[in-house]
Amino acid sequence: MRTVIKEGWALVRIRFYIVIILFLYRLLWGVFLYRLVQSAVIPLLLRYPDQSQNELGRTLFWMEGQIALMDSREVHVYLWILLGATVLRILITPFIRAGIYQSLYTDATEPQSLSFFKGMKRHGMSSLLYYIIELGLLLLPAFWVVPRLYPIVAGTLQSSSYLLHLLPYAMGWMAYGWFIRQCILYMQLGTVSGHAVLSSLLAFFRQLLPAVGVSLLLGACVLLVFGLFGTVAMIWTGMLALILQQSYHFVTSLVRLWHISSQYRLWHIDISSRS
Repeated sequence: MRTVIKEGWALVRIRFYIVIILFLYRLLWGVFLYRLVQSAVIPLLLRYPDQSQNELGRTLFWMEGQIALMDSREVHVYLWILLGATVLRILITPFIRAGIYQSLYTDATEPQSLSFFKGMKRHGMSSLLYYIIELGLLLLPAFWVVPRLYPIVAGTLQSSSYLLHLLPYAMGWMAYGWFIRQCILYMQLGTVSGHAVLSSLLAFFRQLLPAVGVSLLLGACVLLVFGLFGTVAMIWTGMLALILQQSYHFVTSLVRLWHISSQYRLWHIDISSRS
């Protein structure tokens, strides 16, 4: 596993420009969400009754909010903006993935930036199809989980101890989500490289334990960086906190590409050994 991670890092160094693309992509999305929340949610929260007011004031606040969701034109505009941005992200993300996978498969002697954009053009639509399937499979457990979570969420309004009951569902859904994403990743690697999708999927099952180990190790690195940056930002506020907050997007983009590159090496080793 250590060898695979080292080889994945070597691939990242050659394709470092993709880290910049991912960083800018996530940064722009974060700025958009921040501006949307700042203009829509914060003014609403400022109107929330303070602790000195009685229960009637808070009840009227929630009733006013429900009426606004149904009748307010301004609220509907914000909802349409958020929906449009989400659809745009769903359309863009698969093309970036296709470019990354094509760049990993391309020999290092070819211009990497050219292979990235070739991958977007050549495999963008198939990547979009994979992405829609992935989203559908990720949302599928909601039909079973949400009805069981509703009483727990309602209970958290009375006591925070109910949050512990959410933990098994959250962990199970996260594990399921990781499994689905990895299956789709290996299948897309097969599509980009011209190998059979089924053989690429079987490669994932054969390399399941190393794949889990790579994800856990790199995931632990992200959590460590997140905790470190968060602690420093709370201690030293101001410009340093802002720089660290933006740097976190860069680190997560770097680790994400590192993870994909390492999984690619596992896939390539398995496929090469059987060809």
